[in-house]
Amino acid sequence: MSNNECNPNITLIYEYAAQALKDLDLSINRLNTKLGVVLGFDAALIRFFSSLPDRSLAVNIDGLDISLECNFCLVLKILSYLALIISLIYCFLGFKPQTAGQIILPEELIEKCLDIPEEEYRLSILENWNHSIKELAKNRDKTADLFKGAIWALICAAILSAFDVILSSFLVK
Repeated sequence: MSNNECNPNITLIYEYAAQALKDLDLSINRLNTKLGVVLGFDAALIRFFSSLPDRSLAVNIDGLDISLECNFCLVLKILSYLALIISLIYCFLGFKPQTAGQIILPEELIEKCLDIPEEEYRLSILENWNHSIKELAKNRDKTADLFKGAIWALICAAILSAFDVILSSFLVK
């Protein structure tokens, strides 16, 4: 293949790789934002769950003080907290710094690429980007899995606390 035929293809691949890196970076930033929202919900729900009824409820019926035991309410509250803790762990693991690919310093490129054609220069950058794209995609997928786990744990915590509130309200009546 002559240089004239190779150059447009290398340029096209180079531009595609640059766009893929930008898209992956944007995707990771969006996931981090979503993890931050889940983290905020977790913190708010921990505060809310702390005000849920305890295992015993004191009720005054017609002048009589009656204490109702709700061991299951306590279990639900503990399970709710555990689900929130699991969600928090997923969030923190999602925020854990991750490396992806190597960074080629401009001085290295200058030293290596002054005497080579532009196509070879772009090819050397593409090789590095290819590795970075694979690593970033793997990191993004891992963060997405952690996000899904955090969401499911948050949903479980909300459901368990809802059961706790419902059960407690039946005992108070």
